[in-house]
Amino acid sequence: MILEKDNALSCARMTKIRLRAEEAAMYEEQLKDLFQWVEELSKVDTSAVPETTTAHAAYLRPDEPVTQEELAERLVSAFSQQEGHCAKVKKVL
Repeated sequence: MILEKDNALSCARMTKIRLRAEEAAMYEEQLKDLFQWVEELSKVDTSAVPETTTAHAAYLRPDEPVTQEELAERLVSAFSQQEGHCAKVKKVL
């Protein structure tokens, strides 16, 4: 990607961030360094590296329910609002 003079300002407008002139200059330098690094990485020959996904590398625990009835009751009873056997909480968006 070719870095142009106003890339930092364009990015700021798209993300609705206001930048002062000195901030824009600083971010332009940082973007320039980042794009140069990405360009260097794209030159690395990875043809001998087999394709994989993170799912193959991730540790997966067995999906077994843990039942500690006494602990569950104490936790649910600590909430002021309950619905059935569950604690009722406000929406978190």
